[in-house]
Amino acid sequence: MDVRDGAVRRVAWSLAHGAEHAFGPGAARRTARVAGWFEGVSDGGVHRVAMRVSPRLADRNPALVKISPRWAATVDVRRQGLRWQLDLRDNLQAVLYYAGRYEPAVRRFLLHELRHGDVVLDAGANIGVHAFTAGKRLKELGGGRVIAFEPAADMVAKLGAGAARNDVPLEVVPAALGERPELATLRTDSRYDEADAGVRSLYGDGDVVQEVSVVRLDDWAREHELDRLDVVKLDIEGSESAALTGATRTLKRLQPRALLVEDKRSDSSARLHAVLDECGYLPTGEVLDRNAVFRPELTG
Repeated sequence: MDVRDGAVRRVAWSLAHGAEHAFGPGAARRTARVAGWFEGVSDGGVHRVAMRVSPRLADRNPALVKISPRWAATVDVRRQGLRWQLDLRDNLQAVLYYAGRYEPAVRRFLLHELRHGDVVLDAGANIGVHAFTAGKRLKELGGGRVIAFEPAADMVAKLGAGAARNDVPLEVVPAALGERPELATLRTDSRYDEADAGVRSLYGDGDVVQEVSVVRLDDWAREHELDRLDVVKLDIEGSESAALTGATRTLKRLQPRALLVEDKRSDSSARLHAVLDECGYLPTGEVLDRNAVFRPELTG
């Protein structure tokens, strides 16, 4: 999709590049933050900010003023009612910083969907953008539980620090979900900065990050006597089908009322839908920031 800047947006974002030449990267970053604040008011604006950040999409949108990687730094900010320490080399964290929001449609869904006492599972929690939103909302509703699966040690540390910083209840499981228990290699994506944690995967073609534990949700749920599950979010960079295959007994037994599953890989989409169909789940037709919504098939 070719996205172009209009005259006003082009001037606003070009000011950041001018500020870098005159005053350095810090001034550029702060100037771009102002432009991003206004652009990020709309969901389409958040998407444009993401395209300004992503080096992979840079050549596809030559008429869109880009956010320079030279402006990256570690910053302490408040976004979406929560306090964050963000590493702007990471695309997800940069979008949250500049646009003020990340995957706004998913956030609205969680705020509307969650009820008192819900148990939420967030697989591929990363820095906790959605896990913390869910935890904060459940705390406001009077209680609930958020379980975050995240295999990368540095992100596990960020999740723990962020939960403490924001006083949000969160259970972190330092593992990836998959089809079978095993050790696997987590790798970077060669198209991105090696510090871009959001695109690491078990199928990456870049440098090795670490060896990680892969667990089946069915095994984990049995061992931890999980007796309730209401909302599940799976965004694990291509491992969604494998994770669902290892979760079929849990999904059939506990019947969470909503699944949000990233479904962007054409080579695994058919298998993903087949597994969910076996578990009694149908797509609603809603796609929230590339996450398809599934709900249990109504019977009787």
